[in-house]
Amino acid sequence: MSEESLRWLNTHILVGFTEKNGKPWWFRPKAQADEPSIYPGPVPADDVLRRLFSWDAEKWPVVVQQPNGESIPLAGQAAIVHGETGHVFRVGSPKYVIHQYRDWLLENASHILGNSELHIGSAGLLRRGAGAFVTIERPETVVSKSGMALKSRLLAATSHDSKISSTYKMVNTIVVCDNTLDRALYKEVGAKYRVRHTPNSFLRIPEVRETLNLMVESDKGVVEFVDSLADVTVTESQWQEIVSRLVDIPTDSLPRVKARLDNKRLVMDELWRTDPRCSPWRGSALGAFQVFNTYRHHLAGSSAKENTSLEERFNRNMASVISDKALTDDRGLLRVIDSVVGSS
Repeated sequence: MSEESLRWLNTHILVGFTEKNGKPWWFRPKAQADEPSIYPGPVPADDVLRRLFSWDAEKWPVVVQQPNGESIPLAGQAAIVHGETGHVFRVGSPKYVIHQYRDWLLENASHILGNSELHIGSAGLLRRGAGAFVTIERPETVVSKSGMALKSRLLAATSHDSKISSTYKMVNTIVVCDNTLDRALYKEVGAKYRVRHTPNSFLRIPEVRETLNLMVESDKGVVEFVDSLADVTVTESQWQEIVSRLVDIPTDSLPRVKARLDNKRLVMDELWRTDPRCSPWRGSALGAFQVFNTYRHHLAGSSAKENTSLEERFNRNMASVISDKALTDDRGLLRVIDSVVGSS
């Protein structure tokens, strides 16, 4: 983990509601700037504008320089760059439409919610400014009967490097560990709205509201989903079977590969038995789900050999949520749990 990446997280990711939810897992006092990046209540929209979104992305022509020093524009190519630093985010078609962060994340979120007062839970820049996100959340926390605390959030994200379409989706966060539950886990169709960076791209606010169902959406669905998992008993033998299926060790594995997978199984078992993010639900499908969800969010790729930095992990987790990879992984996990418990 480099000090540079740790510094980026502590200066370019603003996190609110820490008085209730606690500090983010990457928080380091010594890596903070003169102005803290954490807030006891919501993050003020003015701070997001001033500290993160005060600059514009710009479209610059791409040129080639001849040996005599003459520059020739490269037809059909344009660069999207940071308007202040000149850092190049992408080179491609000049038809690519820039979605400025202040407009597509803050202004549009306000219009979608029909409320100029945004309860911003977090906001940040990804990949050195190539991507960005904002989460808007209800100040209150909902606690299921199984004791899991949840927060409902509107996630808005976009990019300047074409890796993220402008995306709006409803997600739920497990407060104790900051893991994300996609609403599509407990609904047949996930609620999200995406706009590509094309010449005719614009946001249809009524259509977004209808897609996300923000006006009538409640937390009832996710609470019922969480409690339904908590009601499913997972015995110790079933737990070991779940782990063996999800962390498969082929018989012909090389010794170093087998050692790495054996260690992963041990880490999973430790989460199951002692980790406060998982152990309160030990003995249930919810506990098993939490173990693998927590491992993926906070531990995967953290060995010294793999050398995954906190910033890389944060970017990876955000990309998984935005792209629905996390949803696909969670659905696969639930299928294995159901298969083991149902067949016993």
